[in-house]
Amino acid sequence: MQETPHSRGKLNPPLIRGVRGVLNILQFINKFFLRVCFGFLILFVPQILEAASEETSVAQTETSKKIYTVIEFESTFMNRRKEEVLKILGEPDKKSQVQGREAWKYSQIVKDVGKVWDQNVMFDFGRVNYVWIDNGK
Repeated sequence: MQETPHSRGKLNPPLIRGVRGVLNILQFINKFFLRVCFGFLILFVPQILEAASEETSVAQTETSKKIYTVIEFESTFMNRRKEEVLKILGEPDKKSQVQGREAWKYSQIVKDVGKVWDQNVMFDFGRVNYVWIDNGK
């Protein structure tokens, strides 16, 4: 009986090179595909998540009014004209006179120490001159 390369446990050298070549190509395709998928995840997932959170915050803003921190409220509205305050906050919940000056009250608009408070705004010469919070009583 004549010995063949298969009978001795050896494969034909061109066949080995062909199999190795195919394996190298498959490994390259696998690595390339994984890198492309990973790149897409890195690029697009944060944008998708950010867009989803913006849609949620827009819906939340439309259904309720903005709640400010004390510092944010003061820095936004101090020394503003009445017209600007009306444009941003809308009509106040209550208008009154304090020390001979016009004062407006906005209910449940400022958050401080874990609670939401009413905010009072006092005007002097048509501009916000003084603001204070109270417990809504």
